[in-house]
Amino acid sequence: MANNSQGIKLLGYILLKPGLSKMNGATILFASVTGIPFLVVINFIQPYILTAMLDIPTAQHGSISGYLAIVHEIIMIVLTGPAGALADRIGRRRVMTVGFLLASVGLMIYPWALTITGLMFIRCLYAVGAAAMVSGISVFLADYPQEKSRGKLIAMAGVLNGVGILLLTATGGSLPKWLVAAGYEQIPAGRIAMALIGIIGLLSSLIIYFGFKNGDRGTQLQNSEPILKLLAQGFSAARNPRIAVSYASAFAARGDVVVIGTYVSLWGTQAGIADGLLEENALARATIIFATIQTAALIASPIIGIMNDRINRVTALIIGMGLAALGYILFGLQTTPLGSSAMGIAFILGIGQISAILAGTTLIGQEADPKITGATIGVWSFCGAVGTMIGSLLGGLLFDWWRPGAPFLLMGSLNLLVMIAAIYVRIRYRQEETLNIMATPADNPTESSTD
Repeated sequence: MANNSQGIKLLGYILLKPGLSKMNGATILFASVTGIPFLVVINFIQPYILTAMLDIPTAQHGSISGYLAIVHEIIMIVLTGPAGALADRIGRRRVMTVGFLLASVGLMIYPWALTITGLMFIRCLYAVGAAAMVSGISVFLADYPQEKSRGKLIAMAGVLNGVGILLLTATGGSLPKWLVAAGYEQIPAGRIAMALIGIIGLLSSLIIYFGFKNGDRGTQLQNSEPILKLLAQGFSAARNPRIAVSYASAFAARGDVVVIGTYVSLWGTQAGIADGLLEENALARATIIFATIQTAALIASPIIGIMNDRINRVTALIIGMGLAALGYILFGLQTTPLGSSAMGIAFILGIGQISAILAGTTLIGQEADPKITGATIGVWSFCGAVGTMIGSLLGGLLFDWWRPGAPFLLMGSLNLLVMIAAIYVRIRYRQEETLNIMATPADNPTESSTD
């Protein structure tokens, strides 16, 4: 990375806004590796906790997973908006650091729960941290890039999300198996695995706090409006039809991440047990399918990022939501996620999932008013939490009552509806791109943060 008159070149071709340091640039990359992955790993190891540690019958796993997700998402719904507004008041890095601390503690004590009620209480603590993490990283990604590089930086963050998810889920999914093979009982093996992941989160919180110093643009803007007023402005931003459809995309696409993390693991683990595998081996088998989805997302992200910087970003959203709908519907129609066709369909699902997420994230970053970026992103995250709650609740119930592929069919339908809404916005509100990306001058430098 090197300084120039327009800002900082990140990895040679991504331009950040003026006033940001090399450390700030490196920290946004680190936050991308560790942020969202810490919100996925708990869902992926949960089937092991339910089966090997709490001895819950598999017939109840779908409903229980759905209820746990509901508790999580209710807290996300209540707190993501205020967390984004708070980031406009006290700075993004403080909000994000506290989020990492709380989520890490939640991960470490999660496998110590002795009942489903205990799991729910611990999940509440974890969810408070998750709300702060989601708002913090999303606002940083909106704050940092120059407009001509927005899609590429968000795509790079998507790649690093994928790398982090692969590392954490592959490690988290395999650690119990390795520890059992080393002679540990199943319950201590699960507790040790989650403790190690939690320690990584605690170390990450320190890196986040010091790495974003003097690069917190929320502190630079010094927005002193009351939090409730900032939050109201975030909701009012939906008068812009492109922000409105971006909010809708968060409703569908943010739910996608949790649904995949929860139900690929659950469905794959149950299918493996039905084939005669032990719990830890079934979880490891499900990890392969999940890893395939994330690998596809990782490979596709750079291409999608370049595309999002070259075409109208509402058009990019139409493409992304369409690909996601296709992937989810095909995956949900399978009879088993461990079948011969699973890998190819999982690859399509991974491309669709990341396309929808990157397109929505790029569009909201382009359209958000810099004075209320935190509040706008907070409302965007709120919409994602609502979508995740609905997807998790209905998905869990349909998983038990209808078929294991039901959560994926549900999410495919939601993505399809958002695609139709985006087509309407593109046709009804025809205009040139908000910014001529290739000709956009560098943003005006901001004063250094005093944070």
